[in-house]
Amino acid sequence: MYVNTLRNWVSLDDDECRVKPILYTTDSSGVGDSLLAELAKQLGWEVFKAPKVHEHGVPFLKDMYMDAAERVPNCSYYAYSNGDILFSHDIIETLEETFKVNVVFVELAPYFRILCY
Repeated sequence: MYVNTLRNWVSLDDDECRVKPILYTTDSSGVGDSLLAELAKQLGWEVFKAPKVHEHGVPFLKDMYMDAAERVPNCSYYAYSNGDILFSHDIIETLEETFKVNVVFVELAPYFRILCY
């Protein structure tokens, strides 16, 4: 399953280099010694140690986003996806069109949001 995901994300890249896949690992070396990390590197992924983990070893998503933003500062979108979700090239076009609409959510309360155009 994860091999398909690694290949899928790399296939989303094109001549414009719009996709920069990053794999964060929690292995002890921090450089991704696992077979999955090695395959990711071979396919062109960047592999880094998760910047911050919970006391039980679970990485914090917020810190991965912040780290990715520092590593790739000129990016329009940052995304996280589980290893069991695959995308087609349509995801890139969808994100680009969404960016053009300039939609903003204003959060008024935890479960109430207003869509602003």
